Amino acid sequence: MSLDFGEGVDKVRIKVLSENTTDITLLTDEKFKEKVQQPGASTLMCTAEHGLAMLFEVKKGENVHTFLLDAGGILGTIANNMKFLQIDFSKIEKFVLSHGHFDHFGGLNHIIGQFSPGTEIIVAKNAFYPKWALMGDLMGKQIEVNMLKLEQLQKEQKIRQLPGLNKEMLSEQIKSKNLKLVETSNPVHLAPGVWTSGEIETPLKEELTTGLYLQKNGEIFFDDFRDEISIFIKVKNKGLVILTGCGHTGIMNTVKMAQKLSGINKVYALIGGYHMNWASKGRINKTIKFLKELKPEILCAMHCSGFGFTARLMNDIPESSVLGIVGTSFDL
Repeated sequence: MSLDFGEGVDKVRIKVLSENTTDITLLTDEKFKEKVQQPGASTLMCTAEHGLAMLFEVKKGENVHTFLLDAGGILGTIANNMKFLQIDFSKIEKFVLSHGHFDHFGGLNHIIGQFSPGTEIIVAKNAFYPKWALMGDLMGKQIEVNMLKLEQLQKEQKIRQLPGLNKEMLSEQIKSKNLKLVETSNPVHLAPGVWTSGEIETPLKEELTTGLYLQKNGEIFFDDFRDEISIFIKVKNKGLVILTGCGHTGIMNTVKMAQKLSGINKVYALIGGYHMNWASKGRINKTIKFLKELKPEILCAMHCSGFGFTARLMNDIPESSVLGIVGTSFDL
């Protein structure tokens, strides 16, 4: 399947609204000139938590469209940060949830009442299933889990059910606020040159995040992240900008999906969560090699990407790699 990206947009502007880190002393890297701007003192009153949210604005001619990807964690730091970063809620046309984990939908409850009537809330069908994560010395490991094993692991405090996205509650909020729920596994057209990924194909199974499970129809399964959604944007004469929430389906799988759907091989920027915190050295080496060959102009690994992987990225591909924190802005 291929999608119509047309000529693409003239410009993309992205601002990180929620992330694991704040830092008013982080300097803007001169080599990126006007493309990446660190926030400085503008985030003095902003806060951080484990989670991610990005506002992105696309411009083509005189037409401007604004969207929000994810809402950060359950503490609702996004509401505080949007206030102090002076974000205008009325401009947001659609909200896209990257997947059904609490560090991406958690803040939605804190901001949903501020969306304008008619705003679309785009969610994948699998996002509502109960999610589980291995804990302690099993964190990030891959083991077989059935319902009997689940009960045993719970007693041993080695697995935990994650805070879930309640469909009934969300639907009630959407109805009461006169919003629109779009629940789909297919790509969604956001604006000319801008699409959601829909379900991301995973030919490279080794890229799937391990240690995470979902419960469905009374059974528990290894989570293959059929609810994972990324954003694909074609920038005229520059290539693709890819935004990821956690990247549980794998960065290589995600990039290949973007290339397949758009028919464009050139990746201009890859920004968001790479989820390499639990990755083996072999997988990290393979991913670094892939990104070197990809040669994007901007690589920004945030949130769940892992300190070790981010350090490798900054060291091995310094010409493209930049840090992203609360308030970081991209002008692409």
